[in-house]
Amino acid sequence: MTGPSSTDPSSFAASGTTPSVLAKATALTPPTGWSNDDDYMDRDYYWQGRNGDLKATLATWYNLPNAEPLITRLPDFGDVMFLFQSGNKYYVWNGIENVVCSIESPTNLEEIYQTISKLGQGRLGDLTMKKLQQNRA
Repeated sequence: MTGPSSTDPSSFAASGTTPSVLAKATALTPPTGWSNDDDYMDRDYYWQGRNGDLKATLATWYNLPNAEPLITRLPDFGDVMFLFQSGNKYYVWNGIENVVCSIESPTNLEEIYQTISKLGQGRLGDLTMKKLQQNRA
């Protein structure tokens, strides 16, 4: 039996399953210039401690618990950038500048991907974003 192929919450409810953040994100095709492929995502390096623990840093410095990476910009661009989710919101982490921005508009993951796709070439398109301030103690 195959699971729901849509990110529409009602399709998951009808199947009796609750989608994970990652399952919802992988159901969508990443925008051009971005990937959700494990080889590019390099979760062990960025998110699980080999180069620090980005998940813990986001929770501590930005009050973004349980951050889950969804897609990363391809290395052709010479930077490190992830689109991730924490709670019900989406964010972008720029690893070169060590900046986190919340995506204010659009707020739906499918629309975020469509907006990024409009400009192509890995650019963030016309996303409305707000730079978050670090809460270092």
